[in-house]
Amino acid sequence: MSRKLRALLKLTRPPNAILMYIAVIAGIVLSDSKSFQPEKLVLALITAYGLCGSSMGFNDYFDREVDRVNAPWRPIPSGTISASEAAAFSAALGILGLTSSALTSIQCLIVASIAYAASLAYNAWLKRSGLPGNIIVSGVVAAPFIYGSILSDGYISPRLATFILPVFLSNLGREIIKGISDVEGDSLRGVRSVARIMGPRFAARLGASLYMAAVAVSPLPYILGLVSWIYIPIVAAADAGFTYSAYSILKDYSGENALKVKSMTLIWMLLGLIAFIIGSI
Repeated sequence: MSRKLRALLKLTRPPNAILMYIAVIAGIVLSDSKSFQPEKLVLALITAYGLCGSSMGFNDYFDREVDRVNAPWRPIPSGTISASEAAAFSAALGILGLTSSALTSIQCLIVASIAYAASLAYNAWLKRSGLPGNIIVSGVVAAPFIYGSILSDGYISPRLATFILPVFLSNLGREIIKGISDVEGDSLRGVRSVARIMGPRFAARLGASLYMAAVAVSPLPYILGLVSWIYIPIVAAADAGFTYSAYSILKDYSGENALKVKSMTLIWMLLGLIAFIIGSI
């Protein structure tokens, strides 16, 4: 694989895109009919990877000047690919993702379009708003669960609320903590992140509190009888991870540690998704 192709792949943030697809699978498992159709699963993979990859690519496009300070190793500021190449590639991925959602169903296209539009609005304008932008992003992260439910049933199952809540809270905490490592670069674009406006210490406390709020509500699916007992040990491992990350960022709210905590959070979120899926089967 050439250096440029590797950079384009890196632009899509594969771990994030794969998590989005796993969330779609979780949405199907959590639906009423649990309808797994091979052709729709393939289309869902294209939609999840295409739209998430496109959003990540446009994020780097709009943040290219900021990333020269915050993340100079990324494909655009490192010079591996140009900004125009990143934009064209991201647009192609977006078209591909929306097309595959349209081939799945009109309802899926509507959900995908709303989530994708929200992510583009965040990248272009809403990121500067700070906390409101963080909330939008966390809502977009919860969208794949809804997409999976609609793909399976054609409607949103009410039981999804108990699963979406901890996902929303933990991702919101992650976004706020991420802002700690981006303070210097965010000042160039005028991003009103919690860390910039209130300080890194306050951002660490708020992010850690949101992690612990996610831990507090994680038993709800079992308490309400929506999952089997196997959910408990797996989600307990995820909760332990979130608790450790909360302790870590409170103890050391430096930009370097914030980056580590941000990366670790993806692991705990993946464990939580696995708990949801296995506990619901």
